[in-house]
Amino acid sequence: MDNEQKDIRTAALPLTADNESGFIAYANSRVEKLQDEGRYDAAVKLKGYIKRFITYLGKNEVPFKDFDALLIRNYHTWLKNQELGRNTISLYIRNLKRVYRRAVDDGLTAECHPFEGMDVSYHIKSRKDRNRLTPKEVMQMRYMDVSGLRPSALFARDLFLFAVFAKGMTGRDLFYLTRDNIKDGFLIYTSKVAGKEEVVRWNAFLQDIVDRYAQPNTPYLFPIITAESPEEQWRQHDAAIHSINWNLRNIGRMLGLPFPLNLTVARHSWESLTGDVKISELL
Repeated sequence: MDNEQKDIRTAALPLTADNESGFIAYANSRVEKLQDEGRYDAAVKLKGYIKRFITYLGKNEVPFKDFDALLIRNYHTWLKNQELGRNTISLYIRNLKRVYRRAVDDGLTAECHPFEGMDVSYHIKSRKDRNRLTPKEVMQMRYMDVSGLRPSALFARDLFLFAVFAKGMTGRDLFYLTRDNIKDGFLIYTSKVAGKEEVVRWNAFLQDIVDRYAQPNTPYLFPIITAESPEEQWRQHDAAIHSINWNLRNIGRMLGLPFPLNLTVARHSWESLTGDVKISELL
């Protein structure tokens, strides 16, 4: 067990309705539970939300009796003062609310409605805050001069384009594609996000990208996941996402894009392409 896991586990106090366990201890116990269930991504994200809240508190615990509407309103104001976006603030508050509701359900505190009247919903961005590439920008990215790109940046560029033309595939699906997903001229996979089967016509462009990174010692189309244990696989997945997105941001700046480029943009770019132009015209 590494030091990070030890810190999480030792922070969790015995949680019963008869003691003075606080919100942070309970939240850390939720992190531990997510880890035990193999939900490493959710565990790391929740730990980040807790860490931000602790930074605001200036201490490592807050009793449930002090976890009230005034505290949450002040935290909301503090987050706004950090110049975070509206949806980011909602995400922080929404996850605290989820943990609090769990604590109420577990009988650790009475429902005091500390989040009452607070909007924690996701707000759809306006067109001026677009996060998708136009067909012209996709082509610009495809035919950009890559002679000055280091291998990790070229890999990020290629995976982004593969994701766009594979119906906006997410990293969660992209990293685990195998040769078995290619059948009779089609790429067939079940989306881990939507839970439905996706079918993409295989073509020379996608094949060229796969051939560029093919390795004989792995069943996966792209050399990202090599570990056997689920936890280590998640660490490799997480590291790859960070590396790809870091390189994509730099590529986005090179292309003069007015917003940060990341792998998530591939999904919205696919939607933009299907509405504006025939895919065959771009391939």
